Amino acid sequence: MVVGTGIAAAVISDGYPVRAGGFAGELGTPSFRTRRSGHTILEAVGSAGAIARRYSDKAGTPRAGAREVLERATAGDALAARIWADAVDALAFSLSQCVSIIGTEAVVVGGGLAEAGEGLLQPLRSRLDELLDFQRRPIIMRAQLGQDAGLLGAAMRARALLPAAKAASGTGTGR
Repeated sequence: MVVGTGIAAAVISDGYPVRAGGFAGELGTPSFRTRRSGHTILEAVGSAGAIARRYSDKAGTPRAGAREVLERATAGDALAARIWADAVDALAFSLSQCVSIIGTEAVVVGGGLAEAGEGLLQPLRSRLDELLDFQRRPIIMRAQLGQDAGLLGAAMRARALLPAAKAASGTGTGR
């Protein structure tokens, strides 16, 4: 799950990506009901951009980043703590749906918000545990490659495809 300015996910089932014609993994766009603001989408509450925007709008301060909102929450700023908790609640709710529907075993969190480390992961695990009943609890971990994991994965994939592309085009064969 990549959580940055938006939210997306890759779904892997039995070792294969679920593609669904390119529509699988749109985790940030389903609608849900919040306690405070009615219907919205996950990205409008749980993304790093939404955390920063919501805090800045409500506090009347220049745009703070999500990291700054977490720092303020940790330092006792009640508004920052509420906005951070709302984001964690929204992320946990969406993950609980995934666990219930497809039996998610592991969630690897990448993107800019993952840079918060345990400041995000620990409350996310706790809130998800509260939402689940009999379901298996997934492992929730930070992407080892951090916010650049997707970029590095794409580069590795392109590199792996390069020999076949060169062979098909007749370049790089020593001719």
